[in-house]
Amino acid sequence: MNDDPVIESGNQCQPDISDEEKEKILSLMQKMMEMGICAVYGKEDDGLPDAEVDCEANLKSCRAICCSFQFALTKEEVQKGHLKHNPSRPFFIASDADGYCRHIERSTLRCTVWPERPLRCRRYDCKQDPTKPHL
Repeated sequence: MNDDPVIESGNQCQPDISDEEKEKILSLMQKMMEMGICAVYGKEDDGLPDAEVDCEANLKSCRAICCSFQFALTKEEVQKGHLKHNPSRPFFIASDADGYCRHIERSTLRCTVWPERPLRCRRYDCKQDPTKPHL
């Protein structure tokens, strides 16, 4: 029997930590990302479906609020090179002074990279976001 708190699973090592410890780690990582000293990205998970959101119907009420989110791009998105990332926060989606993504067409609030939009954008469902009750 192995007394090591690290459990090997395939090629990945996963620490055996409590839910409370996970919450502390996630909170710390979030603070570090907000400070711009950390970016968390991983591989795309093609097994999960994109969110089914009628952006056209919601635009008048949401004003493309999802395009103001700050997040790290995945490794694949960075490697493809088709998305702009923030030079002061490497690997985070690029945004302008108003906080909105550089890939948004300001006059129409439409995404200019829709077919190749980031994973976070494809998976975000504003209807499931408890912080956006007006949608």
